[in-house]
Amino acid sequence: MIQQYWGLALLLVVFIGFGCKTPKVVTDDKPATAESTAEAYLKDFAMNQVQADWMTATARVNLASDALTIGGTANIRMQKDERIWMTVKKFGFEAGRAMVTKDSIYILDRLNSAYSVEPLSYVEERFRLPADLTMLQQLLLGNPVFLTTANAKAMTTDGRLRWQASNEDSTNEFAFELPNYQLQTMAIEQEREGRSLNIQLDDYRPAGTNRDFSYLRTINVTSQQTGPATIEFQFSKVEVNQPTTFPFQVPDRYSRD
Repeated sequence: MIQQYWGLALLLVVFIGFGCKTPKVVTDDKPATAESTAEAYLKDFAMNQVQADWMTATARVNLASDALTIGGTANIRMQKDERIWMTVKKFGFEAGRAMVTKDSIYILDRLNSAYSVEPLSYVEERFRLPADLTMLQQLLLGNPVFLTTANAKAMTTDGRLRWQASNEDSTNEFAFELPNYQLQTMAIEQEREGRSLNIQLDDYRPAGTNRDFSYLRTINVTSQQTGPATIEFQFSKVEVNQPTTFPFQVPDRYSRD
């Protein structure tokens, strides 16, 4: 059970990678067209991201899928471009611990006294989904990630910007609240692969970052490999730019899966 939980939890904490990329800065001089105007927004998205070199957070996590329904308290730590660390507790007891680095995933299964170490490609091999630490950081901070910026379109209405891009493989769409480009929703779809992801970000509050932080995230994901699943993150405490530690010692009595 715990291994299945961690597989889904890690998949959804990274919020189902799809090989996303952070925004590109577009500097080409082009005639003013609807597409080039939409592309110009990428600079604004990049400048208005949540920025943090370190992050420590506590969140209530609830996961529901066809295979599993479970909830717990997650403690999450991040060091930019180095690692993401997480523990999950049930009824005050630690059920598991995980750490994602640039190239590996480490998991401690406290319930079964076991541990595993897998290459980051584990997510791709098991779920047929690419994984990337930078992309995971972006989504943890609540920043937009992009499958594609091709054929970009943008429309503003009633203080909201709706931005969309698509190619033959993927479509992504974002809704931002203007004028500060606060991300409200992000939708990603790969129709041919049977994958979709929808994230809603709510309850924006100050968290010591350069801009407000979304304390409530609701993620709905569907894929041929995992089926439909919903995960909710309700953050209760967020601290940024305070160096922290990432303890991950494997007890001698633990067996390796």
